[in-house]
Amino acid sequence: MHRPLTRLIPAPQQDVPLAGLYLDHHLHKRGDNRQPFVYSNFITSLDGRIALAGEHRQSHEVPPTITNPRDWRLYQELAGQADILITSGRYFRQSIAGEAQDKLPVSSQPDYADIHQWRQEQGLAAQPDIAIMSASLDIPLQSLAPYHKRKLYIFTGEQADPERVQLLESNGVTVMPAGTGHQVEGKRMIDLLAAEGYRSIYAIAGPWVFHTLLEARVVNRLYLTMACQLLGGSEYDTLLEGPLLSPASSMQPAGLYHDPHAPTGGQILGVFEPVAVTPPDPGTV
Repeated sequence: MHRPLTRLIPAPQQDVPLAGLYLDHHLHKRGDNRQPFVYSNFITSLDGRIALAGEHRQSHEVPPTITNPRDWRLYQELAGQADILITSGRYFRQSIAGEAQDKLPVSSQPDYADIHQWRQEQGLAAQPDIAIMSASLDIPLQSLAPYHKRKLYIFTGEQADPERVQLLESNGVTVMPAGTGHQVEGKRMIDLLAAEGYRSIYAIAGPWVFHTLLEARVVNRLYLTMACQLLGGSEYDTLLEGPLLSPASSMQPAGLYHDPHAPTGGQILGVFEPVAVTPPDPGTV
């Protein structure tokens, strides 16, 4: 964990420490109550696998060969800067089945004690709150128990099952409609979170949630770790799932790092931001 990585962008190239790399981005100061800063994070293989089917599992899992403590450290640092996490109902169903990757960050493991200290110094709450996107509201109540000290929101559509809404609300969860049908609309959800006072929003769910946010044009930054491995496999998840984005969501690198120390083959850490699109001049053809 103490071995440095190499910063490639921005120039000049130089070795930089891993610990504190993403904390130095101060994402919690980049947004405000009118326009929160929304960011997401994935680790992927070179052939685009973020999750694969696992033996004796009901759900896909992050490929074990690309998971590594150095990337996990940076994942925790990103969580350390969040006012609130966006996840999905699927995570809580996986949790009950024993298939969740870990508890929602920030981890209480000793290796991340400095992140908790950093949050305290920055005036942030002990842990980020949690926003859950769910059309079905199929969320086992017992899966929410470990997070009773955090504020929990569930975002769903206006046509959600009213009995499920009542059950969740009677157990201390705030249910907020953020879509005209069953599905959540990304812009509406982010606007509601802004109204609740959240400034830094970290999306840690899968490719459908990421698509919802990209489609709404609310993503300010993507952190993407590319493990230098080719995995194959016929059952897998990739970075993005959903209808064709039109126009495409163009991203440009704001930072690029080479980490040769883990996993086997090393990894490239990319920080990407949307390209500002200039509206066409109505006076031109």
